[in-house]
Amino acid sequence: MLEDDASRERERMMEPVDSRSTGKTDLCGSLTSFLGTRKMLLAGVAVIGLLASLLVGLKGYIDSLARVAVTVPPHSYLSITPALAGIPYEEWTTTSEDGVKLTAWFIPAEEAPRKPPLIVVHGLGASKEFQINYIVLGHRLGFPVLAIDLRGHGKSEKTMTTLGWKEPLDLKAWTDKLGSKGYSSPLVWGTSLGAVTALRFVSQDPRCSGVVADAPFDNLRNSLAVHARLFFGLPAFPFVNLVSWELESRYSLDPNKVDCVEAVEKIHVPILILAAEEDRRMPVSVVRKIYDAASEPKRWWVIPHASHEERTFAPDFCRVVGDFLEFAANYPGRKH
Repeated sequence: MLEDDASRERERMMEPVDSRSTGKTDLCGSLTSFLGTRKMLLAGVAVIGLLASLLVGLKGYIDSLARVAVTVPPHSYLSITPALAGIPYEEWTTTSEDGVKLTAWFIPAEEAPRKPPLIVVHGLGASKEFQINYIVLGHRLGFPVLAIDLRGHGKSEKTMTTLGWKEPLDLKAWTDKLGSKGYSSPLVWGTSLGAVTALRFVSQDPRCSGVVADAPFDNLRNSLAVHARLFFGLPAFPFVNLVSWELESRYSLDPNKVDCVEAVEKIHVPILILAAEEDRRMPVSVVRKIYDAASEPKRWWVIPHASHEERTFAPDFCRVVGDFLEFAANYPGRKH
């Protein structure tokens, strides 16, 4: 029995193999393998194409965000002048050292100018026409007042805003102009972007004798994060990093260098820091960082029930600002 089984097994193993059947099997396997590889390659190409499209779209979106950041917002032009408040004024022009043409109103003091000039600086998207209440208060206090249009604003030359980076050059040009007219040791009163500009300028120029900074940001990078969340609903990461890179590479604007906390550490004249109680763009906690970093003499006040740049010039507001301007104008260390 065992020998018969072994014999039959040997015969079966010696039977010829059908090569056509085997070849067909190998061909089917190769074709299946090829099709599988092709599908994987096509899927890979599709994924790469999708990622490339997303990156191109993201790059375009980041470009647009950076462009929005340096574009002066449109605003309604106000056809008002100090003359409507019965205050005589002069129209002045000058040019910054980087070649930007600038405009301003100069309002002489009613009496001989015993006090230093007061430079009034508006916020982003505004102009000197929006500063009439500032002009009136300064004039009533007996200061010669210079209300300026920052670059890109009002009747100054149309250009992009640099959010406080190059705007100090505007204040330098105006301080030079005042000096040529016999006015020295200006006080600077800025709001929002004007406050950032004022702090950075006063930190760089020893000719100033005091500064009022109303609602400045701590630094531009943090401010971009706040505004990205408020206006676009975007998280700080990765958008602030990407927009910051775009601002620096395309516009030579490094948000890390527009820093009011760093600036205020270099200021050694009287300083008043104002914050608005209901300001979502420059919250009290953010503005407080600047005050905490400042040297004496310094003053701090939170404007009750006010939002960003909403200034009603209520009696308390006028008293706080007026008292400080008088203090700074008569500060013993002031240069005459």
